[in-house]
Order: sequence, then structure tokens, then C-alpha cells
Amino acid sequence: MGRESVTAEQLREAFREINPQTRFEPQFSMEPFDPSSRKFEAVRTIFAVELPPMTEEEKAEARERVTEILERRLAPSQSNFYALATLGEALRTDGFDTRAYGGRGVKQLLCEIYPEDTSAARYDADHSPHHFISLPSLRPYGQPASVRDTRPARPVVRRDCDVDIVDLRRRFEYIITSSIPAPGGWYELVKITPALKARDFDFHDYGFFKLKDLLSALYGEYLEIEERGDAEHPNKKFMRLPDDDTLHLLPTACEHRERPVRERPRDDFRRDTSYGRPAATDHRDAAPRVKTALDKLLDFAFFPGRGDQRGLDVAIAQLAAVARPERWYYGYRDPGTHPLLKNFLTITFERLQYEDSVGGDDPRFQPKIMVKGDFATFNTGLCDPYDEPVYALFKKNERETDNRPWTFMAFVGSNDMGRFDMTGKFGATLPEAAHYYESTAQLSFDNRCSITVPNLDHFIDHCNRLPFNFLNFFGPQYFNYDRRRTPEFYEELAAAIKADPEVLSRMRQQIESAIEKAKKLLRWNYRRAIPIYFPRDKSISLLLPLNLGNASRPNVALVMTQTPSGDYVATTIYTLGMAYAGARLLCGPENDWLRINDISSF
Repeated sequence: MGRESVTAEQLREAFREINPQTRFEPQFSMEPFDPSSRKFEAVRTIFAVELPPMTEEEKAEARERVTEILERRLAPSQSNFYALATLGEALRTDGFDTRAYGGRGVKQLLCEIYPEDTSAARYDADHSPHHFISLPSLRPYGQPASVRDTRPARPVVRRDCDVDIVDLRRRFEYIITSSIPAPGGWYELVKITPALKARDFDFHDYGFFKLKDLLSALYGEYLEIEERGDAEHPNKKFMRLPDDDTLHLLPTACEHRERPVRERPRDDFRRDTSYGRPAATDHRDAAPRVKTALDKLLDFAFFPGRGDQRGLDVAIAQLAAVARPERWYYGYRDPGTHPLLKNFLTITFERLQYEDSVGGDDPRFQPKIMVKGDFATFNTGLCDPYDEPVYALFKKNERETDNRPWTFMAFVGSNDMGRFDMTGKFGATLPEAAHYYESTAQLSFDNRCSITVPNLDHFIDHCNRLPFNFLNFFGPQYFNYDRRRTPEFYEELAAAIKADPEVLSRMRQQIESAIEKAKKLLRWNYRRAIPIYFPRDKSISLLLPLNLGNASRPNVALVMTQTPSGDYVATTIYTLGMAYAGARLLCGPENDWLRINDISSF
């Protein structure tokens, strides 16, 4: 009011004279006086961040590494300027994190390690706010390496050999199969790292310097990589996950030495169709592990592939087509791999095997996995559009190189019963679906019983299952919530919450309030409690919806287990994705609060 206005550039320079670490974040808001005009005004938010000073050793180390990466990866513009966004991406692609130096961004780090060069910096007037930096001390891109490049090789990060490779492989495959398109089963390598980062999966946290190091540890020599370049991008590389037939040969423990990934010639696009298995002596020295539900299904039968598609993926796609239409994935984008259906089928098969193992002594027991002559079948627990059961059909495995007893034929609904002669093969009585409980009373809440929560701190220990908005609002104000949400992030957040008595008390009050409100609603409608099956314990629990914070809909599920006395004990919490995967085994997706369309991720 009455004072001379200043430009954004003047404001920026004034603040940087006070604090060189000042950061600016442009925002926009609609002009408040005339909404119909659709005019916007620019707002600039200023962050003055005090960063710890870098030592001369840190500067020399950072400069050495950045110089090596940029001279190898990046070419400047004709005027010898590097685009800051492209420069930062080159560093990240090579595994260099500028935040490791006291939380500095790319530009701030460059200004400190190249103080003479970065004095010549400018904004691109035509494409603002892109920032360009001149680095004339770097060797021009494409010229022969100087003597400086004879320095010792970069030290290799020592990997923690306690890493669970099997679990890491499952997480890796879940992310890429649910977020990256894969024509013919081939995934473009350059898209994998961004997809992993989007799901807060950073392989550097596990001691792997590059993506190729991770792939080598997960798949060894059984991973296929091909060059499929074109005129525009001649160096494009694609990878294909190993076939289900080789899952038992994959590494199950982290090794000290690296095993090279097998790269195939560009013109060799066809998979080896001999299906020959290496002899038992080819098995790697690996620690024994408990077999998963997927392992048990793949030990039971061979699933033939189709072209470049893996056999089990082909079978799952057929089951999705035969069964009643249902959404078998999380989020808003269909990955085409039906991850929920695969989880459903494998756990269902594991339950059927368990029932057959404990029911053999009862003369009245009917096998759940029925075998008659050269054929076998089981009830998938799903129905077709005509509300008739869908069965999995197998025939005797005649492959001499394969010791599995069965080969998958088809999933059979009511329309195909005659074509596959199901009654002729197995008789008029086909197997029943898996049964998960002793009494239907286990599936509903008894509102005469009480609910106790013995350990609220357990919720804090598993804060990765709590809604992030809830943690951000009620958690410690000083905590940096803008970091990647890695397991270490949540461990540190849990420790920070417990270290602040006021914050811990506030969060406990919010959780207790949400539980008390859920209890009251449960008294009015006992069906709000949804049953869930635990494969490990072969037990049934109930899920109670909680609205944490100011959420208008449930955003987390409380897991309740009934004690021998009849009362319920809240044992843990689940995300809605975890809750849906377990609940779907027992009942269909129709309920008033746990709906697949409202769940964005596991």
C-alpha cells in the first residue's frame, strides 16, 4: 500500500543475500474478487533453510563423483549450458542422491562444488522456470577421457546379506506388474526405476548400487534381457521375468559375489521351448525357506505358457474370463495381471491341500482335490455368470523332464462342463469349495461381547499402515514428511512419535476415539464387522472399520480376534488393501465400507 512493488527476481536476490539456501515455490490462486473472470494471481512461497556446511572432503568427493557422471552421461547445449532438470535426472539415474549431503538439492550442491562455474547461471526466458547452469570445467561430452579418468573404480556398496531375497522379489514383481505395461511380457528397463520410486521402493536402501545389481541378485542367470532399439532410441533394453517353471531355481539368499545377468542376442526373440530343467546339482546353495501358497500350486502342476506369456498368467487370465466379472486389481489402472485373483487362487489351493491333509482319517470326508485316473480337479471357490461353480481341471503330466504330477488344462464353468466331460471324468459329485470356518457364528460379531485394545503402541510401531494424512497432521511437527516413505522412514517416524509424550498422547486419543465410535456403530449394525481368513494360523478374525482423523469414510481396519472367553481382542491394524485381500477369500466384494473401487493400493 503506497510502496513501490518489487519483481520476483528482486525478491529472490534479496532473500538470497540474507540466506543463500532460500528456496522458492511458485503457487497460483484464483483472483478472489471476480471468480467469473477465471483470472489467476501468482503467489510465491519462500522457504529459508539453514543447511549444515560441507567439509572440504565432502566437496571434493561430491565434485569427483558428479564430474564423472556428467562427463559420461550428459551433453551440454550449444551454448555450453546444462539444463538443471536434465542434469538432476542424470545424477539420479546413476544412483547419486544430492540429499545425502545435508539435504541439499541439485542446484545448491552444484553451486557449492562448482563455485566458479555456476556463477554463470541463467533462466530460460522462453521456457521458464527452467534453469540452466554453465559448467565449463567439465570435459566436453564425447571427447577422449583425460588422465583424471584413470582414478580407482568407485567403491562397491556392501550389501546386507540378511536381505530376504524372496520377499524382495515378490515386492519388486508386484510393483512392476501392476504399474508398467508389458507387451508380450517384456518390461522396458528405463521405466522400472521410476515405477519403483513411485511406490517408495529404493533398491539403494538394500545395498544395490544399480538396477542391474538388484536384478542379478533377484533372478541370477534366469533373467532375460534384450536390446530392442529403433532408429530414434537405438539402445532400448527390455527384460522378461523368468517363467514359472524356473521359480524353484531362483536365488533364495543374498550372495557376496555378483552373478551376471544373461543377455540374449537381439535377433534371438524366442523362448527355449524344450522345458528342460537343470539337474538337481544346479541348485544354488540357498538357505531353506517355508514354501508359499504360490510355491505349492506350482509344485502341484505345470502351467503351459502361450507365446511370451508365463503359464500361470495365462491361466489366471482365463479364470478371470470364465468367472463372474469382478475387479481384480487395486488402484485406478488395470495392469492386466489380475493380482488379486492370483492371490485368491493360490491361497484357496493352499487351503484345499490343508483340508485334505487333516480330513483323511474321517471316512465321510470327500477330497477337496479330486483325482480320478489321469485327471484331477478342484473347486476354485468362484462362480460363473450363471452362479455355477468354476472348477480347475488338470491332466497327468507326461513331460519326462518334469516331476510335477499334473498339467493344467482349463478352468471350467457351466458352459464347458459337457465339452470337458466333467461328470464322465469325475462322476456326478464334484468337489466342494474350500471351507474356512467351523461355524457361521465365527463370521459375525456377537454384540454381547466386549472389545479390548491391550496395546495401542502396537499401532504406532506399525504406523506404515496408518493413513499418511493422519500421520502428517497429528504427528511431530518437526519431522520431515517430504522424504521417500521407505521402511526406515516409518521406523524413524514411530520413534519420533514415541519420543514426544504430547504427540503420542494426541495420537492415542485419536485412535481410541475412532475405536469407540466404531464400537457404537457396531452395536447398531453387527454386519459392519467383516470376517477375514489368516492362512498362516488357519484362523478367522473380524475387521472393524475405523475413521481416523477427520476422514468421512473408513481409512483403516481394526483386526479383532475372539478369545476362548468369547470377548474380542484387537490384535493389529490393516490397510484397506490388506483387509480386502484377506476378506475376499471368505465372501464376495459387496459390503458397505470395504469396496475395491475405494482402495488405491495394497
